[in-house]
Amino acid sequence: MRHTVLHSPAFSTLRLDMAEGESIHAQPGSMQAMTPGFHIDVKAGLHMGGKRGMFGGMRSLFGGESFFTVIYKAKRDEQHLMLAPEQMGDIRAIEVTPDTGLKLARGAFLASSPELTFDLHNAGMQGVLATRGLFFLKTVGSGMLFLSSYGGIVEQNLAEGERFVLDNRNIVAFTDTMPFESVVLTKSIKDSFLSGEGFVVRFTGPGKVIYQTRARPSIGLIRGFLQTLT
Repeated sequence: MRHTVLHSPAFSTLRLDMAEGESIHAQPGSMQAMTPGFHIDVKAGLHMGGKRGMFGGMRSLFGGESFFTVIYKAKRDEQHLMLAPEQMGDIRAIEVTPDTGLKLARGAFLASSPELTFDLHNAGMQGVLATRGLFFLKTVGSGMLFLSSYGGIVEQNLAEGERFVLDNRNIVAFTDTMPFESVVLTKSIKDSFLSGEGFVVRFTGPGKVIYQTRARPSIGLIRGFLQTLT
């Protein structure tokens, strides 16, 4: 399977050229166009270590993604599929291994190769403050992962002990073993919120932080809190 990101960074589209028998797992509604030689199947939930069905679908929802996953499998050679997220922004292809696993913020998943699986990581209140969700999706094993963003995508590599601060609305993904903490930007909580920042997230290397150049518009305090529970 070959992949190409087109029209980046504002209107990115992912083109996948696939041979017979190759498949991809994708977010529902992300297909733009395709050749006719695909078999399409819909499953509940991402590939959570083999856990599908209602349980897998609920775990995907808790991780901030759709209840269903669409599987496209090429029935013959020389087929291609075009995928894109709903929002304007970039797409980043990352080859994940057990040594370079990632935690994903809500809504970052676009597609993945079938051998890559996911787990649900309960981050508790730290996750709510960091990425507006009680849970992260965590990659397991090896495979190709395709992330989407709101705006462009930037990768920041941190050395041992190096720190980096991000607004919590801009986080896309980060190394799964990297420590992080939610802090206020200024000395007082009042000044931090008056500055328009509120809580920010401080990462400590080694590891990699992937963030987007635009923050998604605010959805309001009550709705935002309810979203953290689903």
